[in-house]
Amino acid sequence: MKEWNAASFITDRGGESRETPKSPVLTEESRKAAARAMKLLLYKGRTRQELQKRLIEEGFPEDHAADAVEYCRSFGYVNDEKYAENYIASMKLRKSRNMIRRELEDKGVPEEDICQAFEEIPYDEGDLVYQLVVKKAGDPHPMDEKELRRTYGYLARKGFPSSEIWKALRAFQEESGI
Repeated sequence: MKEWNAASFITDRGGESRETPKSPVLTEESRKAAARAMKLLLYKGRTRQELQKRLIEEGFPEDHAADAVEYCRSFGYVNDEKYAENYIASMKLRKSRNMIRRELEDKGVPEEDICQAFEEIPYDEGDLVYQLVVKKAGDPHPMDEKELRRTYGYLARKGFPSSEIWKALRAFQEESGI
Protein backbone atom coordinates (compact mmCIF):
# COMPACT_ATOMS: atom_id res chain seq x y z
CA MET A 1 0.00 0.00 0.00
CA LYS A 2 1.46 3.35 -1.05
CA GLU A 3 1.86 5.93 1.70
CA TRP A 4 0.60 9.41 0.96
CA ASN A 5 1.19 12.87 2.36
CA ALA A 6 0.84 16.43 1.13
CA ALA A 7 4.50 16.77 0.09
CA SER A 8 4.37 13.65 -2.07
CA PHE A 9 1.05 14.78 -3.54
CA ILE A 10 2.61 18.08 -4.67
CA THR A 11 5.66 16.43 -6.24
CA ASP A 12 3.55 13.62 -7.80
CA ARG A 13 1.53 16.26 -9.62
CA GLY A 14 4.65 17.77 -11.16
CA GLY A 15 4.61 20.81 -8.92
CA GLU A 16 7.62 22.16 -7.16
CA SER A 17 8.40 20.56 -3.85
CA ARG A 18 7.92 23.13 -1.12
CA GLU A 19 7.84 23.10 2.65
CA THR A 20 4.57 21.80 4.02
CA PRO A 21 3.50 21.60 7.64
CA LYS A 22 4.52 18.48 9.49
CA SER A 23 1.70 16.13 8.68
CA PRO A 24 1.32 12.48 9.40
CA VAL A 25 2.06 10.07 6.59
CA LEU A 26 -1.23 8.51 5.56
CA THR A 27 -2.02 5.04 4.32
CA GLU A 28 -4.47 4.72 1.46
CA GLU A 29 -7.39 4.05 3.82
CA SER A 30 -6.41 6.98 6.05
CA ARG A 31 -6.15 9.16 2.95
CA LYS A 32 -9.75 8.27 2.08
CA ALA A 33 -10.81 9.18 5.61
CA ALA A 34 -8.89 12.47 5.34
CA ALA A 35 -10.58 13.28 2.04
CA ARG A 36 -13.98 12.64 3.62
CA ALA A 37 -13.00 14.74 6.64
CA MET A 38 -12.07 17.64 4.35
CA LYS A 39 -15.46 17.36 2.64
CA LEU A 40 -17.23 17.40 6.00
CA LEU A 41 -15.25 20.49 7.01
CA LEU A 42 -16.45 22.31 3.89
CA TYR A 43 -19.99 22.30 5.26
CA LYS A 44 -19.28 23.45 8.81
CA GLY A 45 -16.50 23.75 11.34
CA ARG A 46 -16.11 20.82 13.68
CA THR A 47 -14.10 19.95 16.75
CA ARG A 48 -11.62 17.07 16.74
CA GLN A 49 -14.04 14.87 18.65
CA GLU A 50 -17.00 15.68 16.38
CA LEU A 51 -15.00 15.01 13.23
CA GLN A 52 -13.57 11.74 14.49
CA LYS A 53 -16.99 10.57 15.69
CA ARG A 54 -18.55 11.40 12.33
CA LEU A 55 -15.84 9.51 10.41
CA ILE A 56 -16.31 6.46 12.63
CA GLU A 57 -20.09 6.65 12.11
CA GLU A 58 -19.45 6.62 8.37
CA GLY A 59 -17.59 3.32 8.70
CA PHE A 60 -13.93 4.31 8.91
CA PRO A 61 -11.89 2.36 11.47
CA GLU A 62 -10.99 4.33 14.58
CA ASP A 63 -7.25 4.46 13.83
CA HIS A 64 -7.82 5.77 10.27
CA ALA A 65 -10.31 8.34 11.55
CA ALA A 66 -7.76 9.49 14.15
CA ASP A 67 -5.06 9.76 11.46
CA ALA A 68 -7.40 11.79 9.26
CA VAL A 69 -8.28 14.17 12.09
CA GLU A 70 -4.60 14.61 12.96
CA TYR A 71 -3.84 15.27 9.30
CA CYS A 72 -6.54 17.98 9.14
CA ARG A 73 -5.30 19.44 12.42
CA SER A 74 -1.72 19.61 11.13
CA PHE A 75 -2.88 21.98 8.38
CA GLY A 76 -5.05 24.05 10.72
CA TYR A 77 -8.36 22.83 9.32
CA VAL A 78 -9.38 21.56 12.76
CA ASN A 79 -8.59 23.88 15.64
CA ASP A 80 -10.60 23.47 18.84
CA GLU A 81 -9.57 26.84 20.28
CA LYS A 82 -10.62 28.71 17.11
CA TYR A 83 -13.82 26.69 17.03
CA ALA A 84 -14.56 27.73 20.63
CA GLU A 85 -13.88 31.41 19.82
CA ASN A 86 -16.20 31.31 16.81
CA TYR A 87 -18.89 29.47 18.76
CA ILE A 88 -18.76 31.96 21.64
CA ALA A 89 -18.86 34.91 19.24
CA SER A 90 -21.95 33.53 17.51
CA MET A 91 -23.81 32.47 20.66
CA LYS A 92 -22.92 35.25 23.10
CA LEU A 93 -26.07 37.24 22.28
CA ARG A 94 -28.36 34.26 22.91
CA LYS A 95 -26.91 31.98 25.57
CA SER A 96 -25.35 32.18 29.00
CA ARG A 97 -21.68 31.61 29.64
CA ASN A 98 -22.52 28.39 31.51
CA MET A 99 -24.63 27.04 28.66
CA ILE A 100 -21.99 27.88 26.05
CA ARG A 101 -19.32 26.23 28.20
CA ARG A 102 -21.43 23.09 28.63
CA GLU A 103 -22.16 22.85 24.90
CA LEU A 104 -18.47 23.24 24.03
CA GLU A 105 -17.55 20.55 26.55
CA ASP A 106 -20.16 18.27 24.97
CA LYS A 107 -18.54 18.91 21.59
CA GLY A 108 -15.20 17.76 23.02
CA VAL A 109 -13.40 21.10 23.30
CA PRO A 110 -10.74 20.93 26.06
CA GLU A 111 -11.33 23.11 29.13
CA GLU A 112 -8.16 25.16 28.55
CA ASP A 113 -9.29 26.02 25.01
CA ILE A 114 -12.69 27.12 26.33
CA CYS A 115 -11.10 29.34 28.99
CA GLN A 116 -8.72 30.85 26.44
CA ALA A 117 -11.59 31.56 24.05
CA PHE A 118 -13.63 33.30 26.77
CA GLU A 119 -10.61 35.50 27.51
CA GLU A 120 -10.31 36.44 23.81
CA ILE A 121 -14.00 37.20 23.16
CA PRO A 122 -15.63 40.09 25.07
CA TYR A 123 -18.78 38.79 26.74
CA ASP A 124 -21.11 40.86 28.94
CA GLU A 125 -23.64 38.56 30.52
CA GLY A 126 -25.37 41.39 32.40
CA ASP A 127 -26.50 43.17 29.23
CA LEU A 128 -27.71 39.91 27.72
CA VAL A 129 -29.77 39.06 30.80
CA TYR A 130 -31.39 42.49 30.76
CA GLN A 131 -32.18 42.20 27.04
CA LEU A 132 -33.79 38.82 27.64
CA VAL A 133 -35.88 40.25 30.49
CA VAL A 134 -37.14 42.98 28.16
CA LYS A 135 -37.79 40.40 25.43
CA LYS A 136 -39.73 38.16 27.83
CA ALA A 137 -41.63 40.86 29.75
CA GLY A 138 -42.02 43.59 27.13
CA ASP A 139 -41.81 47.29 27.98
CA PRO A 140 -40.71 48.07 31.54
CA HIS A 141 -43.67 47.75 33.88
CA PRO A 142 -44.25 46.73 37.48
CA MET A 143 -44.09 42.95 37.66
CA ASP A 144 -46.18 40.97 40.09
CA GLU A 145 -44.65 38.07 42.01
CA LYS A 146 -45.90 35.46 39.53
CA GLU A 147 -44.35 37.26 36.55
CA LEU A 148 -41.08 37.75 38.47
CA ARG A 149 -40.91 34.02 39.27
CA ARG A 150 -41.64 33.04 35.68
CA THR A 151 -39.05 35.43 34.27
CA TYR A 152 -36.50 34.32 36.86
CA GLY A 153 -37.15 30.64 36.03
CA TYR A 154 -36.86 31.31 32.30
CA LEU A 155 -33.43 32.92 32.76
CA ALA A 156 -32.25 30.34 35.30
CA ARG A 157 -33.07 27.52 32.87
CA LYS A 158 -30.91 29.30 30.30
CA GLY A 159 -28.01 28.97 32.74
CA PHE A 160 -27.59 32.56 33.92
CA PRO A 161 -26.25 33.15 37.45
CA SER A 162 -28.81 34.16 40.04
CA SER A 163 -26.98 37.40 40.87
CA GLU A 164 -27.13 38.57 37.22
CA ILE A 165 -30.81 37.67 36.97
CA TRP A 166 -31.74 39.65 40.08
CA LYS A 167 -29.68 42.65 38.92
CA ALA A 168 -31.50 42.66 35.59
CA LEU A 169 -34.91 42.25 37.22
CA ARG A 170 -34.18 45.13 39.65
CA ALA A 171 -33.02 47.34 36.76
CA PHE A 172 -36.17 46.46 34.81
CA GLN A 173 -38.38 47.28 37.80
CA GLU A 174 -36.52 50.56 38.45
CA GLU A 175 -36.93 51.58 34.84
CA SER A 176 -40.69 51.13 35.19
CA GLY A 177 -40.72 53.67 38.03
CA ILE A 178 -41.08 51.41 41.07
